[in-house]
Amino acid sequence: MKIFGKKGIEKRFRFNQAAADGFDDYIFGQTKEPVSELKYGSLNKKISSVGCGVAAIYNVMRCIGNSQSFAEVLRDAELLRLPFCGGFFGTKTKKLGRYFKLHGVNFTKFRSCQKFKEAMPDCQIAIVCSWNDKITGGIHFYCIVPDGEDKYNSINYYSSDCMREFSLDAIRDDRFIIAYCF
Repeated sequence: MKIFGKKGIEKRFRFNQAAADGFDDYIFGQTKEPVSELKYGSLNKKISSVGCGVAAIYNVMRCIGNSQSFAEVLRDAELLRLPFCGGFFGTKTKKLGRYFKLHGVNFTKFRSCQKFKEAMPDCQIAIVCSWNDKITGGIHFYCIVPDGEDKYNSINYYSSDCMREFSLDAIRDDRFIIAYCF
């Protein structure tokens, strides 16, 4: 099976489309079926291992009313060369904007944790990328949505079946990588 190039992307797309047939909800946990077993990148990595970035993209698009199927999001991300090292390391942190530009979605990118936190109250939804507890533990992308004054929920911060309460204090300067506000 050829996994590189457009033919590989189309094979993964067809596989993902069939495997996620009927899925039409937010992705609260990338380790939950049916999305956990979908494939991403030329290395065919499972979403359960490396899919937080593309899950965050999917959740944002759904929230702003510009939704696609998750299989379509995966295909577009691959065509835009978002998988990092064939998907082995998930999604390129600084390249998420390519996806939103392709789909005509306005966003603001933040490289400063403090500036992001100051802007968050004016965002409809945001994607934050930060290091896990230890730098050797990798990174995680997650979505944050406002829930009243100075209150927030995260759609996929933890792998669960629903949104979870979230505090902006959980985003620390020393672990912050990048954020996108919509």
